[in-house]
Amino acid sequence: MSRWGLALVIVAGAWTGVLATQPATVITVPLTYHAPDGKGPRPNFSPKGTQVSLTPLPAGQVLPRGAVRPAMRGMIQVGPDRAAWIPVLATAGTAHPADLSQLFIDANRNGDFSDDGPAVVTTPTQNEKTKAWWSSFSAVDLRIRFAAPERTEPYIVNFWIVREDGARVADILRYSRGSWRSGTVTIHGVPALVAAMDGNNDALYGPGDSWSVVQASMPNAPTAVLSITEARDTSRFMFVERGGGAKDLVLEFRSFAKDGSSVTFAVVDHPVSKAEDRLPDDMLASERPRARTKAAVTWSHSLDDAIATARTTGKRVFIDFETTWCGPCKTMDEWIWTDGEVAAALNAGYVGVKLDGDIEKAHVRRFNVTGYPTMVIVDPATGRAVKSVSGYQSSAQLLAFVK
Repeated sequence: MSRWGLALVIVAGAWTGVLATQPATVITVPLTYHAPDGKGPRPNFSPKGTQVSLTPLPAGQVLPRGAVRPAMRGMIQVGPDRAAWIPVLATAGTAHPADLSQLFIDANRNGDFSDDGPAVVTTPTQNEKTKAWWSSFSAVDLRIRFAAPERTEPYIVNFWIVREDGARVADILRYSRGSWRSGTVTIHGVPALVAAMDGNNDALYGPGDSWSVVQASMPNAPTAVLSITEARDTSRFMFVERGGGAKDLVLEFRSFAKDGSSVTFAVVDHPVSKAEDRLPDDMLASERPRARTKAAVTWSHSLDDAIATARTTGKRVFIDFETTWCGPCKTMDEWIWTDGEVAAALNAGYVGVKLDGDIEKAHVRRFNVTGYPTMVIVDPATGRAVKSVSGYQSSAQLLAFVK
């Protein structure tokens, strides 16, 4: 290669390097605290409840005014360090002596539950189907401690305690966040709304939590920015439409302030469109074109009857463990069990039985069911599980499972 050719290559390489290293536009947006007020929009999704183990309060420890035993204490692990964690005491009350219907929050973290104001009180209710007793405590404001500068930040959570009917006392407290952060910004001339939702109930914001950015001109933008339709994990891009046929602005998450007071993201050059990026999130995209069944799956609701039928027909037993509150279970009812190929495979080789996990608790324990939906194939000769799978299954996954 001549010196002139080599020089051209070097210059071209240098120019390419300049283009490749052009800095992205980095934007930091202040976020303000919000909690449900009964008027404006709120997130239409929440994280899975965090469990707090409860242990009996020592017999010699004095109860706060109005509390009666059983009294169970635990530790809510929120905030940046152990000093921010909050002790909690759940007790019965004179009106409901069998259930933990009062919640004392040790807001000043001094181990004394009697100097933080009155308890949050609820009336336990019994679930008609499961017969379990529920104590729900809504919109409890936990004050989260931060340092540098030293301050507390509000953080709304919803607590609940479930006592199985006949059990002496519950030993688990659950909670999920009820508050969020949001703000406004103009990105390359486009007004936009920004929201952040804590994804693991620890009162901290960081990678793995949810964020959302939509253009302010989007229909119903204040509701959309808080919706599960728009919000994604921080590993995902956000897209803001510019209109007029211009390419969407593509936003890449960089960081949250730990207390959620700001979010930083970059406007990046990325070839993917919002529709292309979101397509894998549509778990029904592959299901919609598939043929629906004309012979519905026949479901029993008695495992003993299903096993007896399977023994006489030479089939295996297929159990679908579901609950009335399980969203993926409902999706499978609508799209998977009505799939023509899936229904044919089940009807040909299995006796199907649907069991409600909230009611059939003995079978839940028997087959070690830990989530819903859970599908189990049972050998009718032994009554033992051959194999099982948990979580939503597509038609292709289900066919592979049963074949």
